[in-house]
Amino acid sequence: MSKVSRWFRDKKIFLGRHRLPEHVRIGRYSHNLSSSSFLYCTEKSPVIIGAFCAIAPGVLFVCQADHPTETASNFGLQNQVLMTKTIDQYLQTKGPIVVGNDVWIGARAIILSGVTIGNGAVVAAGSVVTKDVPPYAIAAGNPARLIRYRFSDETIDAMQRIRWWDWPLEKLKQEKAAFDLPAERFVERFG
Repeated sequence: MSKVSRWFRDKKIFLGRHRLPEHVRIGRYSHNLSSSSFLYCTEKSPVIIGAFCAIAPGVLFVCQADHPTETASNFGLQNQVLMTKTIDQYLQTKGPIVVGNDVWIGARAIILSGVTIGNGAVVAAGSVVTKDVPPYAIAAGNPARLIRYRFSDETIDAMQRIRWWDWPLEKLKQEKAAFDLPAERFVERFG
């Protein structure tokens, strides 16, 4: 087993069959990602995914893939025909994609560059996320829009302070029954 494979196994990260691009960082127990989940992930447009994220099949992170629209052609003449630029020099980005902890992204959602998805958020299947999604929000549609928040402001604030995703595995196991409680009762217990 390679050093990289051992690292992923030890961190309890489930990737699928393929290696991830160099500029992708994934927190513990987040799962269902492969190299095909990322379109042109580069140093200028990295992807950072927190812990305990459930990423459904077919989710695509569009990192550095915007064609310049202010030039004479939308086609990549500079990198494909004229050979005056590399693809990384030609394609544009709005910056990193950051996914918080405990985020659920539904099947075939598309996340565009420059977007931050907050802790505990839900992105519905088939959504196209063009703007930030606040913590504990549910977003859906094309473009994705805020549908509602999962909890009250007070509960969201408390969940953000508790940060259960940072707990050591031993504490998670010790408190396993608490994860079946409604969020308000969870907050009463740990907030």
